[in-house]
Amino acid sequence: MKVVLDIETVQAPREEWARLVGKPAECQGLVPGEPGYDLFTAGAVEEARRADDEAYTKSAFDGTFSRIVCIGLLEFSDQMEARSAIAWYGANERELLRQFWARLAQDRPTLYITHNGLGFDLPFIKKRSIINQVKPSVEINLAKFRTEPVYDTMAIWSNWDTRGWVKLDVLARALQVDTKSGSGEQVAEMWEKRQGRELAQYCLQDTYVTYACYSRMNFRQPLSREVILLQPELCDIG
Repeated sequence: MKVVLDIETVQAPREEWARLVGKPAECQGLVPGEPGYDLFTAGAVEEARRADDEAYTKSAFDGTFSRIVCIGLLEFSDQMEARSAIAWYGANERELLRQFWARLAQDRPTLYITHNGLGFDLPFIKKRSIINQVKPSVEINLAKFRTEPVYDTMAIWSNWDTRGWVKLDVLARALQVDTKSGSGEQVAEMWEKRQGRELAQYCLQDTYVTYACYSRMNFRQPLSREVILLQPELCDIG
């Protein structure tokens, strides 16, 4: 069994991030007219606020702070015959992870196909599994500079040179396959609007693009999106 996977995540609220890093959520500075106010103090406060803003923005990509709201999985035979498409989504991250690992225990994949999975998706899943105390059912070797058991299209395309890393939609256009249906910014918007099914469909579309890129990189013609995503299983995890 071979699988293609992708995750969608949402950033922790500012207050939760501040709690985790051990500082007040708001950086309260002096204002003109208050005792002790001077330009040096004001500049230092503003610099600290900018540093906090930058750190908070970066935390969106770290499983220490952010959480998973959707995992998409395409399943194929060892000969890359399409088996099924499934996405778990919802606010119950612990149950989402439990069902994901249960599925992998059933599949026992020999290959995990991802785009930046070694740098983002798989380490993120590992961190959130530890935080939620959901023990992985299989061990996924995250060693770099190899094509198994993780085939990372971004890393392999650049020959592991970070200067050559490209986004999934860029690689898809270069390889002349279907591109992404949206951007990461839309994930947070869909989540806030409680558009869970739309979020799951978006995630599965990303897995399809990753599959198509993998196919072209291995001199295969990918099956159409309509065939792969004909009857996706969308699981709402409360």
